[in-house]
Amino acid sequence: MTADASARGPEADAHVDDDIAVAESLPARAFTERAWLDRELATTFTRSWQLVPERATDEDPRSLAEQIAARGARVPVTMAGRPLYLQRGWDDDALRLFPNTCTHAWFPLVPGPSRGPTLVCGQHGRRFDCAGRFVSQQGFQGARGFPRDCDHLRAMPAAVWRGLTLAALDPAAPALADVLAPVDASLVRLPDTMTRAPGGGEVRDVAGNWKQHAWNFLDHFHIGFVHRAPGGLADAVDLGTYRTELFDDAVLQWVFARDPADGFDPALLPERFADERGRRVFALWWFVYPNLALNFYPWGLSVNAYQPIPDRPDATRFGWYHWVLDAAKYAERDRRWLSAQVDAEDVDALAQVSRGLRSGFAPRGRFAPTEEQAAHWLHRKVSRDVGAA
Repeated sequence: MTADASARGPEADAHVDDDIAVAESLPARAFTERAWLDRELATTFTRSWQLVPERATDEDPRSLAEQIAARGARVPVTMAGRPLYLQRGWDDDALRLFPNTCTHAWFPLVPGPSRGPTLVCGQHGRRFDCAGRFVSQQGFQGARGFPRDCDHLRAMPAAVWRGLTLAALDPAAPALADVLAPVDASLVRLPDTMTRAPGGGEVRDVAGNWKQHAWNFLDHFHIGFVHRAPGGLADAVDLGTYRTELFDDAVLQWVFARDPADGFDPALLPERFADERGRRVFALWWFVYPNLALNFYPWGLSVNAYQPIPDRPDATRFGWYHWVLDAAKYAERDRRWLSAQVDAEDVDALAQVSRGLRSGFAPRGRFAPTEEQAAHWLHRKVSRDVGAA
């Protein structure tokens, strides 16, 4: 990496070849430099759908989807460091995302959960309806061409999918149904309603850039080493049956359980996952670009959101939430599916990788053509986002 390339910004060495046989990974600085993270926040995290972080509290333990279910309900949220709020329509029941910033003098509009047909700014009294349209404000009599488009709030898309609330900062983002179509196809037999686990949510800051965590999730090589036998995930699954399936905006990884009792009831999965030898699928590990892991187990759904932290490229805000399908199996998730153990091992491994990245001795790596297609897929997509004009 030359000083000249660094001066030109992240796009200077963002290229990852489409041919996995010759491709090199993103450079080390993609995981450590603020300029890279700033570029990603302006591209990848503006154009894509994101999980809106859950905000259950002791005062209101409901999931976010439940908190914004009633007409006129609104809740402040933060995505990629930006203050926003979710709003359920009063007249049309539509769910929308808005900047939590008044269009008059930029005061925060929604300090906490509330409900009503209109919203009044606490600084100067500007009023908006639930669709973000300016309604009224004292003192503007005689203002010409008022209100203009800039006086209304900019609506961004939001939706609830299987109890999860997702939103996009770009109104032109692709339809969520298209992004999640392959995921939905694998879940057609699985009940679409699960129960949010009380206290099942965890949000913590961990070492490592968000891409390190996404890359680790898409890497099955490390299972036999970081999660090695005896007593690790490598014991619980038949690694020789590991499968990776690539889609435009998602990746599916799945594997048969070593003990069929730890696998899905075949009736809950599409026919293509059936096995004539009686083996059962241990998990459906879905990754939705850029940073959402949806881990479907016989007990339910474990959600990992690898959220970037503005100005901290070497750290990730790790959101971990559970939705329960089978309460008895959920109680055994740590013994049979090794939930807590795998999490702790991954977090420790990525802290060590972070030290390697900062060493000054981290070259651009190569991809094993038959084994690391998912990792190459991730690097290539980030490359295209960051390198785009």
